[in-house]
Parts: sequence; structure tokens; C-alpha cells
Amino acid sequence: MTKDDMTALLGSAGVTQEIITAMEQAYEMGFEHGAKAGAVMRELVEEAESVCNQVEDEVPHIKTDKFWALFGRLRALQ
Repeated sequence: MTKDDMTALLGSAGVTQEIITAMEQAYEMGFEHGAKAGAVMRELVEEAESVCNQVEDEVPHIKTDKFWALFGRLRALQ
């Protein structure tokens, strides 16, 4: 849900402007936090990719199929 969608929904529910403003601020705080968490998660995934590549080179029988399947799903979401 976008912030505009949320604001419209709250407005149609008849809540006060003070509540709408507070909810918009909470939405923005959550959005900012999500962006920060996403940046750290991106670094983590890139590091895990590097580690898996090294492990696969050094230990050929290691099973990393599940990691690569999840990695592909994550890439598809970008």
C-alpha cells in the first residue's frame, strides 16, 4: 500500500487530520527503516554469494542448491 493509498483510506474512514498526519509519519519512518535494512540485506546476500562460490570451488560435493534457488528468487524480485 502506498502512502497516498493509506491516506485516502484513512480519510474515507473519517479519521481526524491529526491521526492521518501521525500515520503518514509512521509510514515514512517504516519506509526509511526498510530501506536501511534492505541495504544491509543486499550486502549480506552478496557476501553469502561470494562465500558459496569459494566453498563450491574448494569442496565440490557441498550442497548449495537451496541457497542458489533462494538467491535466484531474490534476484527476480529486484
